[in-house]
Amino acid sequence: MKPTTVAFLAAAGMLLTSLTVYSVTPPGGFHGGPPTEVADAIGGESPLAVATDDRDRDRDRDRGDAISRFDVGSTLRVEGRLGHARLARAGRGETFVLLEIRGADTGGVSAPAPVNLSILVDRSGSMKGARLRNAIAGAAGAVDRLHEGDVVSVVTFDTTTQVVVPPTPLDPASRDRVIGAIRGITLGSDTCISCGLEEAMSQLDRTTGRVNRMILLSDGDANRGVRDVAGFRAIGRRAQAQNLGVTTIGVDVDYNEKIMSAIAQESNGRHFFVENDADLARVFATEAESATAAVAADAEARIDLGPDVEVVRVIDRSSRREGRRVIVPLGAFARGEEKTVLLQVRVPTGREGVAPVASVDLAYRDLRTREPGRCSGRLSATVTADPRDASDLDPVVAGRVQRSETASVLNEANDLYAQGRADEAQRRLRDRVRLLDAAGATARKAAPAARSADVARDFDGQRAALDQATRGFASPPAAAAPGGGPVEPSRVAKSAAKRNAESAVNLGF
Repeated sequence: MKPTTVAFLAAAGMLLTSLTVYSVTPPGGFHGGPPTEVADAIGGESPLAVATDDRDRDRDRDRGDAISRFDVGSTLRVEGRLGHARLARAGRGETFVLLEIRGADTGGVSAPAPVNLSILVDRSGSMKGARLRNAIAGAAGAVDRLHEGDVVSVVTFDTTTQVVVPPTPLDPASRDRVIGAIRGITLGSDTCISCGLEEAMSQLDRTTGRVNRMILLSDGDANRGVRDVAGFRAIGRRAQAQNLGVTTIGVDVDYNEKIMSAIAQESNGRHFFVENDADLARVFATEAESATAAVAADAEARIDLGPDVEVVRVIDRSSRREGRRVIVPLGAFARGEEKTVLLQVRVPTGREGVAPVASVDLAYRDLRTREPGRCSGRLSATVTADPRDASDLDPVVAGRVQRSETASVLNEANDLYAQGRADEAQRRLRDRVRLLDAAGATARKAAPAARSADVARDFDGQRAALDQATRGFASPPAAAAPGGGPVEPSRVAKSAAKRNAESAVNLGF
């Protein structure tokens, strides 16, 4: 054979080998050497083929962790994360989807978003004296903090409702008239909270294209109209459908905290317990400023589930289902305000590899740009055959899961104490502290440096709420009176129950 022919065949063989390797090489190359079939294809064991070592495993874990988290957005920033980045193939596949949504702190707002605020004030007989005077002063102060062009309405209720101020755009002259009308509010008789809510919602509905907010103040129980918690939850859901967040303020220790909490929770509002009437002005001011500081409105998280992923429950928030999509309304966001969405899900673990869990889309009305806003992200878990490679619960997710458990125990302790089972209430609180401390120690140790302060603050806040509840329920409830009816619990115990309800709502926010 001629030398030129030999050279040509050798070059062709080398080219064929190179093309074979290239054709089976993934983008970015192999990690830990090419697979066996590549070594066979090029005629023997490749000198690049090496056994997977600890560094390869760590690199794979980092890659798996990366697809289990995302951080996107500007006016509303969404950080999404799975409870477990890696799931064992032999396991049940249960984990959590956590979304932390936060309003931008600063920048970009050329003018404050226009506000549509309704102030709803209980004027029943129990509001007499300094309490009603402080409520009037707080409501007037809230109006003072609104901007020109904002719309305000004022409704009072006892057994009936009175529209003290119909929806009124504010300017220097109208502001004075509104405040004058508020100062003219007088006492009535019994309490129909649902009557006031229905009227205030009707007044708000007459104005569109603004940030809707309602402040509801009451010091008593609902003894007219709707009286049950389920009925008030339904009203709260209707408020939410109007993109209306209702902030509820319970005054002193005799209001119905279950009703006020239900309204706030279902409407994406806050709940405040004000034991000292003099603090009303501060709460009204805080809520008015929050409304005028809104950066987004009508926010809604849409979560599309991966193939065969099941939702076990949506925790602490109302939601609706549309096929494989879970929709969670979130309402308006002020600057720096944070809300969370937490789902418990079950991921199929029959096959190793990447398992898509959820595609997240957050849609909202951007009040900084005056345009529709949107941001999206995806979450996937890695299914591994080696149970040792399965992840522990993410420390940030752990804190949020524990918040839900703590809120549940606070409400449970309230019920037990109200039934005269003080020892059980105390035991339930102590058990919760023990479990929380154990979970907190694990989460603090595993928390990434960037979130360690957040994780610590989360667990510290829960512990403070439990300690406060334990102190408040330290004395047993009063025994039954000789006539048969129970004696009223002490003021300290009543205050503890109200504080527990406030903490439970806000822990689930």
